[in-house]
This record gives sequence, C-alpha cells and structure tokens, in this order.
Amino acid sequence: MSGPAPAAPRSPGIPLGRIGGVAVTLSWSWFVIAAVTVLLYTPVLLRAYPGMGALAYAAALGFAVTLALSVLLHELAHAWTGRAFGWPTGRIVLTLLGGHTHFGEVRTTPLASAVVSLAGPAVNLALAAAGWALLRAADPGPGLGWVLLDLTTWANLIVGVFNVLPGLPLDGGRVVEALVWAATGRESRGTAVAAWTGRALAAGLLVWVAATGAWRHAPTLVVTVLVTVFMWQGATASLRQAAVLSRLHGLTAGSLARTALAVDARASLAETDRRVLDWLEGRAPGTAVPQVVAVDPDRGVVGVLAAAAADAVPGPRRGETPLTAVVHGVDADAVLAAELGEEALLRAVAARPHPRWVVTAADGAVVGVLETAALERRLTG
Repeated sequence: MSGPAPAAPRSPGIPLGRIGGVAVTLSWSWFVIAAVTVLLYTPVLLRAYPGMGALAYAAALGFAVTLALSVLLHELAHAWTGRAFGWPTGRIVLTLLGGHTHFGEVRTTPLASAVVSLAGPAVNLALAAAGWALLRAADPGPGLGWVLLDLTTWANLIVGVFNVLPGLPLDGGRVVEALVWAATGRESRGTAVAAWTGRALAAGLLVWVAATGAWRHAPTLVVTVLVTVFMWQGATASLRQAAVLSRLHGLTAGSLARTALAVDARASLAETDRRVLDWLEGRAPGTAVPQVVAVDPDRGVVGVLAAAAADAVPGPRRGETPLTAVVHGVDADAVLAAELGEEALLRAVAARPHPRWVVTAADGAVVGVLETAALERRLTG
C-alpha cells in the first residue's frame, strides 16, 4: 500500500523498561497527581510536623513516588499471577489514579479471574503490614524517612482495603463478577451485577463525604471527587461491556460465521464454479452459496472470494482466470478458532482489526468466514 506515512501516535507516557518480562510505562497523567499530592499534602505535613520546614515538600513528593512504586508492585502481582494462569501479559501503565495491567487475548475461568484480581490488593496489604512492623520498631519523629514510611504504610492499607470493595472497576468487583459468573454460567451477568455495585459504592462515597463533613478538608474532597468519577465511569463502561456480551452469550466464531468452502488457490475461476456446484448438489433447496476460501497447500489461507469481482468475469474467460485474481487477501493472523466465543472472541477481533476472518475447526480445516461488519451488527442489536 502506497501513500504518505501516517502521523506517529502520541506516546502514552515514559517507557520504564521491562520488569520480570512485563513492559512498564509511566503515564503523563501521573505527573498531574504528583503535583496535586505536593500541593495538598505539604500544608497537612507542616501542620502535623511544624519542625519539618522545607522537608515537608520533599516528603510530599516522596510520598507520590513511593505510592507509585506501591501501585507498580500491585500491578506486577496482577501480571505475574495472570502469567501463572497462562494469560499473555502485555504492559503495565501507571496513571493518574493508580495503574492498569493490559493483558492480551485471555480465555479465562471465574477462579482464575478472582485469583488474579485479589493478587494486587494482597500485595498492598502485605506492604502495609511490613510498614506497620517497621514503624513499631522505629523511634517516631519528624524525620523524612519516618514520615515517608508512615504515609506509605497508611496509603497501602487504604489502597488494599479499598480495592477489595465489591464493585467494578475495583479488584473486589472482579471477585463479585467471578462469583456470579460461576453461579449463573454467564460472565455478562456477573459483569452487570458487579458494575451496579460499583455505582452504588461511588454514590455511597459521596453520601459519606457529605454526611460527615469531610468535604471541608480540601485533600479529602479532591481525592473523593477523583475516585468517584473514576468508579462511576469504570462501572458504566463495564455495564456497556455486559450489554455487548449478553448479545453474544453462547455464541462462537463458528456459529456466527457464514459456511465456507476451501478451494485450492491454484484453481481457475471455472474450476471454483464447479466445486461450488458440486457442494450444493444434494443439499436442500435454498441452501446459501458458501463463501469460497482460497487455500495454498504451503502458505495456508490466501484469501476470500470477492463475489462482485468474480461475477464481473465473463464466462469465456473464467477458465483462464485464476481464483487468486478475484479474492480479498487475508492476513496470516486473520484466522479464528471455531470454538472461540463471547468475550474471548471480542478480544481477538479487537486486538487484530481485519474486515473478515477465516474460521477453522480444531484440525485446521476451513469451516466459515466471519465478517467483522456482521459481528458489529450483532453486537449493536
């Protein structure tokens, strides 16, 4: 394909390299929360420890850094636990409100989903316990190290407890999702239940801040607003996802695909016509003409017949026209297993955008062609 190169996408942040085989990126939005932390917590520290002076600024910035490191360990726990279940780990992005682990195409179970979700908060609670033990052993005082340890310990305790609350997009919400999924056999139902509990938690947080007067404390108000918006938006996105998944319940790539007939890529268009007629012979009247997939013995799937282009070739020339001259090319990765279904199917299609997919059986035989546009129509109802 010729033409000018597309503009490079904007970088999501600063690459920090790979840790334990997982790529880590520091989002630009983290610097926003770091600045907010310094501005809001420095006055708090000065009131709590008047003797710190300018060190209060360093303590506030150090707290933002140690909190980011705690979040990184939280996300690494997700990534490494997911790897133990065979999940392909892509990257970790540390963002404005914490972090997120991006997994590749995942075919999971309720148990694996729950265990991977709980791994992150477990690390935070372990860090809080270790910090608490060190604080008890150390002499309290306004020193920079002691203040940083105190702040980080409490932050890990809060992050650990908060994340196990039973609502999406929190890790505890994934556990609720897994429990409902296991009980009903429907992942979409689990997602919907956990999303509604996430919305309820977000609303309850606002009620608590209003009822207790905590909104008068600027840091508490800012954090509450950010967390509430994050939870509400995450729960809403999960509800949309549940609605999409419900339309695919029980469906697979094989059941959604149009029946296909594999034809040797070296065949002519006239030979292809005969193969299609032979396939239709003996079948019930009104049987739809199958999609034709050109297959090369060495290269595998080559393309899918373009009906309009094939119909435009006149009869006398069909014998000398190769099948490959009238096909839509198919990339090597535009192949789906027939049993792939529901969320795993959506993730596979979203990860590698192609206009059409060749669907194959367990033995590699071509069984159908799935048009992305047809799948989108199914998802939108």
